[in-house]
Amino acid sequence: VQNVHGAFNALGGADRLTSNPLASHDYILKIVPTVYEDKSGKQRYSYQYTVANKEYVAYSHTGRIIPAIWFRYDLSPITVKYTERRQPLYRFITTICAIIGGTFTVAGILDSCIFTASEAWKKIQLGKMH
Repeated sequence: VQNVHGAFNALGGADRLTSNPLASHDYILKIVPTVYEDKSGKQRYSYQYTVANKEYVAYSHTGRIIPAIWFRYDLSPITVKYTERRQPLYRFITTICAIIGGTFTVAGILDSCIFTASEAWKKIQLGKMH
């Protein structure tokens, strides 16, 4: 899918030409069908995949080296759907109120701690606290 935020090619730039020519290569691809839906409702169908690979030298029972290449596919039965949405105004207002309320709460706790400590310090200076 072109122009999808976060899209990349996991095998892009993979080059095995400089590896051991007698080595076997084992690729495991996990594939997940994906649907991207933009704000206008247009859907684009694609796939996400991850790759793990292993390089090793395999010997047969006669002791001969047998180079091979394996591709193992793990197809997911679940489709992932990304939907692009704009946040509603009430969510923005709720977030702002939560930030302001949290700020006032923390300020109140700090004020209470400072006031209590200053009152205790005054009592210690007057000698009323043992």
